Amino acid sequence: MQDPVSVVVVFLLLWWWFFLMALPIGVRVAETPEEGHAASAPRRPHLWKKAAGATVAAILGTFLVDYLIGADLFSFRDAIKNW
Repeated sequence: MQDPVSVVVVFLLLWWWFFLMALPIGVRVAETPEEGHAASAPRRPHLWKKAAGATVAAILGTFLVDYLIGADLFSFRDAIKNW
C-alpha cells in the first residue's frame, strides 16, 4: 500500500477526471428556458448521480492504480536510472 497522501491525491485526481467526463452524459436542455437562464443550461443535470458514479469509479481506479504500483509491473525509478 502506498502512503496515505499519495492515495488521497490519486483518488482526488481520478474523481475529478471521472466527474468531468460524466457531466455531459444525459444532458437535455429546456426548449423554452426561464427568464435569466442560459439557453444551454440543462433541465435536470443529475449532479448527485454523476458525483456518486465518479466516487465509485475513483475508488475502483484508486485500487487499480495501487495494485499496479504494488505489483511492480513497471517502475518509473528503473526507467529514470536507465535514461
